[in-house]
Amino acid sequence: MPYVFYDFETSGRSARFDQILQAGFIIYDEHFRELNKLNIKSRINSDIVPSINALRVNRLKMSDLLSEKFSCYEMTLKIKNFLNKYSNSFFVGFNSINFDEEFLRQLLWEHFIYPYITNTNGNFRGDALNFVTMVHAFYKENVNVKKSDEGKLTFKLEKLAEANSFDNSNSHEAIADVEVTMQLFELLKKKNENLFSIFKNNSVSRNVEETLVKNKLVTYHNYMFSSHRIYLVKNLIKHPVYNNQYISFDLKYDTDGFAELNESELREIYKTKSFFRKIRLNKQPNILDKKYAMQIKPYSEFSEEEIEVKCQNLENDNFIKNLTSILEKESMDLIDTQSQEDKLEEETIYTKNIGYKDSTIMHDFHNYSWEEKWTFAEKFMDNRLKYFAAKHIFRNAPECLPNKIFKYLHVKISEKLLSLENQNFISIPSAMQEADNISLEIEEDENSSFIKEQLIQYNIYINFLNDYYSQKNPRAVRFDSQLSKKLFG
Repeated sequence: MPYVFYDFETSGRSARFDQILQAGFIIYDEHFRELNKLNIKSRINSDIVPSINALRVNRLKMSDLLSEKFSCYEMTLKIKNFLNKYSNSFFVGFNSINFDEEFLRQLLWEHFIYPYITNTNGNFRGDALNFVTMVHAFYKENVNVKKSDEGKLTFKLEKLAEANSFDNSNSHEAIADVEVTMQLFELLKKKNENLFSIFKNNSVSRNVEETLVKNKLVTYHNYMFSSHRIYLVKNLIKHPVYNNQYISFDLKYDTDGFAELNESELREIYKTKSFFRKIRLNKQPNILDKKYAMQIKPYSEFSEEEIEVKCQNLENDNFIKNLTSILEKESMDLIDTQSQEDKLEEETIYTKNIGYKDSTIMHDFHNYSWEEKWTFAEKFMDNRLKYFAAKHIFRNAPECLPNKIFKYLHVKISEKLLSLENQNFISIPSAMQEADNISLEIEEDENSSFIKEQLIQYNIYINFLNDYYSQKNPRAVRFDSQLSKKLFG
C-alpha cells in the first residue's frame, strides 16, 4: 500500500476562509522509498487577506505571492490530477486531520471536486501527531521529545526533527515538512510495530466503532494542554444524533447512585462534571486495549470486582434512557442555535448537501474557457455554487464576468473584508492591527531585515486592498506579477 505524505503552508489558520499557498505531496512505497512527488505553489487570491504572522513563519513576501506561476485554481486542478492516480493508499500528514485535511477538503469542494479523497476509494488517513503522542505516552524511550523553556513537552514538527536528528533546515517549506514527517513516521513504525497496528486500525472510523462495540473497556489516550490524558473508559452509547460520536464513561469516577438519578439530576452532572468522554470516530482517536490504562494510577489501584461493579451501574436501562434524552436535547438546541445564524457560503461544506443535478454540472465547469464559464455556471440551482463559480472568475479573469455580477461580488467581498467586527477570517482592519503589533515587536531588532521587508510589502499590499475594496465603481484587476511590479517595483 503506498503512503501519500502531504503538508500545506497557508495564508492563515482558517480552513474555511484562508488559502493554501504551498502544497507538498510525496508518494512512498511500503518501504518508504520515494515513488513520486508534487511540490507546487499558488498566487494569492484577490479576496484573501493573508496573515502577516503566517507569512512570517513561512518566510513569504507579497511580491512573491503575486508573482507565482500558478493561480490557486490551476494549483487545485494539478493537485486533483496528481492524487487521482492513487487509490488504496494511506494518507499521512502532521496535525493533518484537524488542519491540512480540512484545507484540502475545502479547496476541492469550492473547486467542484469531490473533497473526501483521503478516506474513500480504498484510501484511509492517519495523523502522525496522533502516532507520536501515543508512542510517547506508552513507550517514551522510543522517541525523543524536547521540552519548552517553561518545561512543557513540545510536539511541534520542527522540535521533533531537532530532537530526533532529522534535517529540518527548510522547516515551514511544505515539501520539506513532508520529508520530515515521513522520517518521523518511519522511525515510529520501526520501533513500535504493535502501536503502528493500533494506529492503522484507528485510521478507519468503522474499525474504531467495532473496537468500542466489541470491548466493554478500552484505553482512550488524548494529548491536551501539554500533557498526556490516559483514560480507562466504558463505552455507553452511540450518540443518538451524531453518527460519528460515541459516549463513554471515565472509570476513575464513582458510579454509585447513577441508576437512581432522574433526567434533570443526570443533566446537571453531565453539564458540570468531566465523567463523560466523547470519542469522535472520524478524528482517528487513540483507542487501545484496556491493559494500557490499567497499568497506571488510579486505574491500577482498582480490583477487577470494583471495575465490574462500576460497569454494572452504568448498564442500567433508566440511566441509558436518560443519557440518550439529554444528548438528543443538547443536539437539538445546538442545531436550533446554528440554524438561526447566517452562515457564509464557505462555511457550509458539512451543513448542506449538493443536489444531483448540480453535482453533474460541477464536473463540466472546468472544461469551459474563462469567457464561457459564467454562462455555464448559471445552470447551477444551488446559489452557493454560483457564488463559487463567480469567485473563481473574479480571481482569475475578472474582466470576463458580466459587469452586474462583478460589481455584486466586489460589494459582497468588500462588506466582508472591510468589516470592523470580530470575524472567523482575517479582515483588512484586523490585518492592519496585526501588522502594527509586529512593527512594534521588531522596531529595535537589528537582525530582522527580512521581516522588516516582509512588513513593508505587507503594509503596501493591505493599503492597496483597502483602497480597491473601498471603491464604488471598481474596475477589474488581475492579482498577478503585473500588479506586483506596480506595487513593489
